[in-house]
Amino acid sequence: MQPVANGNAVNLSASNPCDADHASSPINNNCNHKYELDSSSAAVAATPNYKQELTESDFQDSSALEKSTVIPIAQVSLLDVGKKPFLYGLRTHKHYITLTILLTLFTDMVSYGIIIPIMPSIIEHMGGDSTKTGVLVAVYAAGIMSASPIFGMISDKMASRRLPMMIGLTGLLTSTVIFMFAKVYWLLIIARFFQGVSGGAVWTLGLALMTDSFPASEMGIQMGKSLIGHTMGMLGGPPIGGLLHDAYGERAPFYFCIAFILLVMTALGCLIEVRADEALELREFDAELRERARAKGIEYKVPVKTSLWRIITTKRMIAAVTVTTLEAFDLSSLEPTLPFYLRDRFAMTEGQIGLVFIAFTLPTIVSPLAGWVSDRYGAKILCSTAVIICACFMLVLSIENKPLWGIVLNLVGIGLATSSFIAPILGEISAVVRRTGDSAAYARAFAIFNMAFSFGMLIGPIIAGYIYQHHGFKWNCITTACILFFFVPVMIMWMGNRKQKMEDIAMYEREEEERQMMLADVKLIKAERKAAEELNAATLCQPAV
Repeated sequence: MQPVANGNAVNLSASNPCDADHASSPINNNCNHKYELDSSSAAVAATPNYKQELTESDFQDSSALEKSTVIPIAQVSLLDVGKKPFLYGLRTHKHYITLTILLTLFTDMVSYGIIIPIMPSIIEHMGGDSTKTGVLVAVYAAGIMSASPIFGMISDKMASRRLPMMIGLTGLLTSTVIFMFAKVYWLLIIARFFQGVSGGAVWTLGLALMTDSFPASEMGIQMGKSLIGHTMGMLGGPPIGGLLHDAYGERAPFYFCIAFILLVMTALGCLIEVRADEALELREFDAELRERARAKGIEYKVPVKTSLWRIITTKRMIAAVTVTTLEAFDLSSLEPTLPFYLRDRFAMTEGQIGLVFIAFTLPTIVSPLAGWVSDRYGAKILCSTAVIICACFMLVLSIENKPLWGIVLNLVGIGLATSSFIAPILGEISAVVRRTGDSAAYARAFAIFNMAFSFGMLIGPIIAGYIYQHHGFKWNCITTACILFFFVPVMIMWMGNRKQKMEDIAMYEREEEERQMMLADVKLIKAERKAAEELNAATLCQPAV
């Protein structure tokens, strides 16, 4: 059989061994290759019995390498074989992924909050007032709300979440440096806006990466672990900023933020997205997978595309967005009013007020427990109960003439309740997307979550500040409690219960089983390409007859 040396294909039925003694062209100089079978691919030796030298597992369902099959050389690609990257097990471990996202959320929120206590003094040096301070807070929220959907759509079109997250962190680093050296107010506006843009990228993509990395049965507990960083950064930022400013100067808080941003960028750079690599392979071999499915008589699922409107109008998503907004509203309504209340009533200093805020931060340790509960019983019972408890603590906080220890205990209770809000919500959002059938919509869904949280952070201080100024701290707490009570029916009616949670897990497991079957087919296709390439090379070494 004459091999086609100058065309695009060779006939695989050629079986004469390569003979170096007959070499008469440069092609024949490669005839001394030895083809061996390793553990990860099927390799072909240049012998008449090449088909027997393929592993049965690689070709048990294959009909591609029949004796007269012609395979285009242009389509043949080498199977990537080699050692795994350095510390592969650690860099793909679920605990490392969770820790990286925890640090990312902490860095984002601490960069937001650490500037709050020093912002008034910075603006006063520029001849500004409290109105300009409020504008900076609003600009941050505007940055998040404008950037989140953009990064969501970009990320859902990409296999990797890590690259756009790195871009977001680079923007956060740049904005922090600008804020540190800014001498005019308009530079602060720019820095704060891009700080919000970076926050939108970090939150949207970080949560999507968590969804990519964990099964539905673990989503709540893993999200709960990562959210410890969010709450610690949000509530710990102001006291950290005040203490660093007083102890080491006005630039110390910025150095702290820069150090954490660089740490997170390093951790994120080391992380390996196994899921992203698999998604790229599935996209690359989509045509072959369709052919195989057709040959086996299996229905090949065409990817479904869904819109933001369909996601956000789902009842479970409406309930999730409501709880997200309430959590942000609850915390941000106390941020600007509680320091004034403690200062006016107890004559406390900034450092002492910062210590009181720790009462909010400590209860974040219950977030993983809340996620564990939601993984087993659904989000409805946990979220509705936590919102009711939080509202009750707000009512108790409104009682006048309480001792300081009573206020601290109330804050601990509020922190426990609010820490139980979000972990179940993230699992709910994942379930909403999964039920649409669009596996590429997770980042867009978390962009909606991010926008809802930003909206709560935006309106919380405005409403609370107005009520505190005109009616006092008591009515601020009562108003917040009434708002929380008002939305409880939405959670009871529309959030997922235990039965729906079990259905979500079953749906995830079916999808995962299908995905693993497709990945197995990809491995088989790559092995076939490898075998075809080596057989082509061996055949081209043979002399013309």
